[in-house]
Amino acid sequence: MQIEKRIIFNKVTGTVLNGCLEERYDSGLTEKMINDLRPKEIDYIDLEYGSTVLDNVEEYHVDINTKEIVIDKYKKYTETEDEKLKREKQELENQLLLSENKNLGGIL
Repeated sequence: MQIEKRIIFNKVTGTVLNGCLEERYDSGLTEKMINDLRPKEIDYIDLEYGSTVLDNVEEYHVDINTKEIVIDKYKKYTETEDEKLKREKQELENQLLLSENKNLGGIL
């Protein structure tokens, strides 16, 4: 059996409620924030099993008219040290090959 991801959202604003943590009223929540996180009406959409639509997404909401996901912010990709070393090595090898090709009058 395969269970897909379900996105639960505020039916009026489209604010996604999945992952909403408990908040204290004195933690800086505004009345609007409280109403968005504790709505009177909710709705949901189900993503297909294995969907990758949210893989690189940091923030999103649901368009309440079309019930489609709207991506607000993507995750920033940070190159790891290993990836950086591999990329730099490849660049150096390419420069060396081009230099040798130029010196030998090759066909590169």
